[in-house]
Amino acid sequence: SLQEEQQLNTSFIWGGSGVGALGILFALRILQQLSAELHARQSRLSESQCLIRTLVANVVDGVAIVDAGGKIQSFNQAAVGMFGYPADEVIGDDWHKLLAPAAEVNQSLLLHPADASQTFVSGSQSQQAMGQRKNGDWFPIEFSINTVADDALVATQQDRIIIIRDITERQQAAARLVATNRQLVDLNVALNVTNRSLTASNRELDQFAYITAHDLKAPLRAIASLSEWIEEELAEQLSAETRSQMQLLRNRVYRMQALLDSLLEYSRSGRTQKPISRVDLDALLTEIVESLAPPPTMTIEIHPPMPIFNTRKQPLQQVFFHLIDNAIRHHPTKVGRVEISAIDLEDCYEFTVADDGDGIDPQYHDRIYTIFQTLTARDRQENIGVGLAIVKKIVTAEGGSIELDSAVGRGAIFKFTWLKQPIAS
Repeated sequence: SLQEEQQLNTSFIWGGSGVGALGILFALRILQQLSAELHARQSRLSESQCLIRTLVANVVDGVAIVDAGGKIQSFNQAAVGMFGYPADEVIGDDWHKLLAPAAEVNQSLLLHPADASQTFVSGSQSQQAMGQRKNGDWFPIEFSINTVADDALVATQQDRIIIIRDITERQQAAARLVATNRQLVDLNVALNVTNRSLTASNRELDQFAYITAHDLKAPLRAIASLSEWIEEELAEQLSAETRSQMQLLRNRVYRMQALLDSLLEYSRSGRTQKPISRVDLDALLTEIVESLAPPPTMTIEIHPPMPIFNTRKQPLQQVFFHLIDNAIRHHPTKVGRVEISAIDLEDCYEFTVADDGDGIDPQYHDRIYTIFQTLTARDRQENIGVGLAIVKKIVTAEGGSIELDSAVGRGAIFKFTWLKQPIAS
């Protein structure tokens, strides 16, 4: 009926109004959420802008922000100090005004020169160019160009941030390094020439020492033989004093021969490179002691373990020979003790030769290594004074060191180091 239709239409109208009201409320709710989110994003963007501006203002490198056309939009304080332009003087100018106009002339000053005509090279890879200050001075710079994102700063994706660093000190250091390298090359050449000259001089010295020793020893042998012949021929006519003088003459001759032999040994010690071989030190020391033939009353003790290693046998043998011989020869009673030991010090061994003899006054500890220096008169004890000089020369030449711990009445303890890895020839 008509009344029923009117009631139905009324229901539809009210129902539509209710739905519309709900739709409006829902739309308002969405708008509120969007507004809140937009406000939050705007707040984060503002904070990000503030943070980046703070970083740009305080970073130690120069920073310039340029637009798509290469116009400077921002210029931090470090850049102001680097180039000498106030920020307001370069804002809006092409950033190329910061580069030297003829930088290609100075490419040799740079380690990795860049083509500055390529205004925007994406990426953070550093390039080099010559910068130009406001006063016209040129200086080497290193720069990188990167895109500035939308949500990082109030700029479009076409804007770029240029980070610039003054590399004057780096270039100067590199130049100094190149100059030093050249000097080292020149020095190396000079050293090679000197070494060749020194090698030739040493060869001549060896030959001279050998010939001199040989030529001097020949007449000495003749003098000794002549004195014996005279003593035999005039045996009945010579007094006891004359015979004593003849023996004294021969002793001087023998001493002179020993002196020449020692001088020849000293001249060659530490200079002639011997072959490297496997050395059993215990066996070597036993061999040395047997060759010295100490008195039965003299105890020579070799403390184990002794190393077995690759080294130059002959120089090491000479060192131990002279140290052990020195301990035996200068012992006051010939009833004494000599002890030999070794300590592993990682890159070298420390060897010790100790005796219980008279000892050496500390004031003479340096003097004993001087050639031909003796602490007792040669007439009282036959001694050339070369052994310890040879020891120190060899030990030093092999990269080691030697020291003495001794005092009068306390015996002597010689300690020397010997490299495990021999010095190259």
